[in-house]
Amino acid sequence: MTQQNDSGSDQAAHHLVLAHYCPAQGNEARVLELLHSLTAASRTEEGNVDYQFYAPGSESGEILIVERYVSAEAFAVHRESEHFRRIGKDQIIPLLEDRRIEEFAI
Repeated sequence: MTQQNDSGSDQAAHHLVLAHYCPAQGNEARVLELLHSLTAASRTEEGNVDYQFYAPGSESGEILIVERYVSAEAFAVHRESEHFRRIGKDQIIPLLEDRRIEEFAI
């Protein structure tokens, strides 16, 4: 199913990433806290079009991160950024029980 959106920023995005984060029990609040920092930093990247995350209403459950970039290359730059290494790799990922990343060309 293809969905079109007329906003200019949506037309500039050609790479969609869905990151599914499942915090280990007891780590949910800390992961959400860190995601606020990671979101703010990621939104400043030149190739980032949008970066949002969605958490369940309770403290436990999967967190969905929806990221849009101008290209797959821009996403690769994000994954090598200082803030992703410092916040994502070093702090968030060790707190997860499971993590799955899906990438789509749009």
